Amino acid sequence: MLLNEDEMTRLWLLRKGYEPLRSDCRIERSDGADLRALALGECRLWMERLLARGDPSLLVAHDLAKESPPVVSITTVPSLMVTLPPDCVRPLAVKLKSWLSPARILHCGDPAAKAQYAPYGAGGIASPVAVAQPDNRLELFSPAYDDNDTIEYLLCAMRLRDSDGNPLYEFNPLALDTL
Repeated sequence: MLLNEDEMTRLWLLRKGYEPLRSDCRIERSDGADLRALALGECRLWMERLLARGDPSLLVAHDLAKESPPVVSITTVPSLMVTLPPDCVRPLAVKLKSWLSPARILHCGDPAAKAQYAPYGAGGIASPVAVAQPDNRLELFSPAYDDNDTIEYLLCAMRLRDSDGNPLYEFNPLALDTL
């Protein structure tokens, strides 16, 4: 489901019971609050929460490996450092071609993430780990020991905007149950 800001605001008002109004009565607020502006703010906050912490099954994942290949560099650890685009909110899944399974994604403060820097603590190709850095980088442990390792897929939750810079709302229709 992909909605522009006006469509999402109308859907929000409908789902919250503010519209359509009854034809036999008139509701008027005396405090001057603009319901559309309030709903717009709530829509934006809901979408940001959904992208940042929502269940990945409720999101539309974008494969950056196919859409716009990210910049990848090798570190001395050894690991691969992937620079994510600024509109990427969080990575959802990543797999290198040499890995036997997708990586477990951890935040940089997690103790298991810190263990990846130890020679015998890294996951290797059997149980790889991706560490999300706060500066929109993703560090992948452990790549194969050659220069040919590439990203098979990198699924991310993306913040979308239209040509005017207004937010677009892209999500699984089941996410409407979280309104």
